[in-house]
Amino acid sequence: MRSPIVLFLLFLSGSMGYTQEGARVLGQVLSETGREPLAHVQVGIEANPIRTETDTDGRFEMVILSPGEHILTIHYLDFITQRIPLVVETGTLDLGTLYLERDITTEQTDNLITLTDAELLDDGVNAVSSGLLQATRDVFLNRAAFDFGQAFFRVRGYDSRNGQVLINGIPMNQIRDGRPQWNHWGGLNDVTRNQEFSNGLAASEYTFGGILGNTHINTRPTGFRPGTRFSVSASNRTYAGRAMATYTSKPKNNTWAYSVSGSRRWAKEGYVDGTLYDAFSLFGALEYQLNPKHSILFTGIWASNRRGRSSAITEEVFQLVGKRYNPYWGEQDRQVRNSRERRIVEPIVMLNHFYDSERFRLNTGISYQTGTGARSRLGYYNAPNPDPTYYRYLPSFYINSPIGANFISAVEAREGFLRDPQINWGDLYAANSREKAVYVLYDDVSDNTRFSVNTVGNLTMDDHFHLDLGGTLQWFNSANYARITDLLGAGFHEDIDPFSDTRNDLSGNVQKRVGDRFNYNYAMEGYRHTAFAQLGINYNRWNAFLTANLVAMGYQREGLFLNERYPESSAGKGEQLSFFNFSGKGGFTYTISGRHWITLQGIYGGRAPVLQNVFINPRENHEIVPQIQSETLSSLDLGYHFRMPDFVGRLSGYYT
Repeated sequence: MRSPIVLFLLFLSGSMGYTQEGARVLGQVLSETGREPLAHVQVGIEANPIRTETDTDGRFEMVILSPGEHILTIHYLDFITQRIPLVVETGTLDLGTLYLERDITTEQTDNLITLTDAELLDDGVNAVSSGLLQATRDVFLNRAAFDFGQAFFRVRGYDSRNGQVLINGIPMNQIRDGRPQWNHWGGLNDVTRNQEFSNGLAASEYTFGGILGNTHINTRPTGFRPGTRFSVSASNRTYAGRAMATYTSKPKNNTWAYSVSGSRRWAKEGYVDGTLYDAFSLFGALEYQLNPKHSILFTGIWASNRRGRSSAITEEVFQLVGKRYNPYWGEQDRQVRNSRERRIVEPIVMLNHFYDSERFRLNTGISYQTGTGARSRLGYYNAPNPDPTYYRYLPSFYINSPIGANFISAVEAREGFLRDPQINWGDLYAANSREKAVYVLYDDVSDNTRFSVNTVGNLTMDDHFHLDLGGTLQWFNSANYARITDLLGAGFHEDIDPFSDTRNDLSGNVQKRVGDRFNYNYAMEGYRHTAFAQLGINYNRWNAFLTANLVAMGYQREGLFLNERYPESSAGKGEQLSFFNFSGKGGFTYTISGRHWITLQGIYGGRAPVLQNVFINPRENHEIVPQIQSETLSSLDLGYHFRMPDFVGRLSGYYT
């Protein structure tokens, strides 16, 4: 960390000695409809770190040191961003009254239901959450996110771990798989849509980021539109209905403001058969301004989701029963019961301190997140597979038999499947009529805790140089185990592996009952510490940036069961793994004119493997992938951009 600090001091001393007479730009921003002053409107110079905010009367003032042509940008949540060409000389330039028009497309989009519910995809799906794409105003990415969804479209083929999501400057990507989990704040559209998106390798003021881009979510109530908002939506897809209410106060005496929001989403059955949906979300934020430069923000988020899962089906099953078929459920006492449900609740609390001055901004925050994720499933032990789509139960098993096609048995299998294509809960209870269970309904549980400390500083040294510095410390702990939820009429489950006839828990009771942990039980500990420094250079025709990043990561497994199959490597703490990587990226933009510009960006460096790719069989032992090491990531991007009055586009070429 010595080099970034020295660099910081050198540029700071240089900026203190730099003086130049500039031009004062003044103006007032009002809403077009009500002619009301708009406070906290972001006013800045395009492709330049100079920016300010309007006061309670909607007035702003900034100093531009370099004369020439500039583009003034005026941005406010739920309003159309204005871009105003300026020719700056010395003296004072009064722009008078500027009006912002409400963005009704945002209102329309917020009332649309996310059809694919990307945040609840099963682990292992290489998908880009649509939320990441919708954070940008880029027309192509936004439409692709909504029209196609992550199931059919991935930006440049990238996995979502290549994009980073931050809330109030704190990284939210999971250490386990590197992906952002949008379901942790799902249903809170009103208070999480205040987002800044940097596409691809573009520079970000908050983080080094990834090759897919970075999304920064700001929950400061002073940045929300004051008032009450209530919406109700209906759908026939993932869930049937949604109700959402939000209230944001007006700043009281310019000292404090608060915002509260809540939503409820539900469905007795979604578009796919047997998929119930039950979710609610709560949000609260309180911001207190100590003085014009210092403010404190407290944020709390609680998002709970219970969802019936569905299965991918083969072409054969699709032809037999259609696209809405789901083999995971069956009727019990005339009620639909899904054997595979997913339940998630991992609330987040944050405390941030913001310092804002004319040339320097500092955001320091701490975050604590804890909660549980559970996925249920049916286990079977020395008993037939209860899945109706098991390959031996389908016609193709008899048609493709190695001893020759058996069409009679294939017809019988087809008729039997069509007659009873769902799980038969009655048969499972009948099979469990004896004391020892052969079928068990259980949860795969993950109890997660994460603590984060983060700070980001942004220094505007003069009209041409801008410096960003930041660091994050994160610690992660995850308890993972299987827990019995229903013995389906039996008295106990014998916790013995049926294939090797060995015990999973030598230290515990072999007979497990409802609520007991069985099969596997272990904990994972990890940390991720990062530091980045970024220098930005801006001139009339061109701008550039150069960023350096240091990342230290570590993982360790602790086994809580003594497994009979691995008596020497299952219990206790395993080897401590550590990875240390350096990365660098840079970019250059040349402005041909106000409507045409060219960008060149690149990145090179190391990246540690995510936790889920390090251990071979973490449920049973400490064994690590042989010769595990960091990846080397490199990418280069060249783009041409143009903006006409009625036509906007870009042409990009990239190598990764």
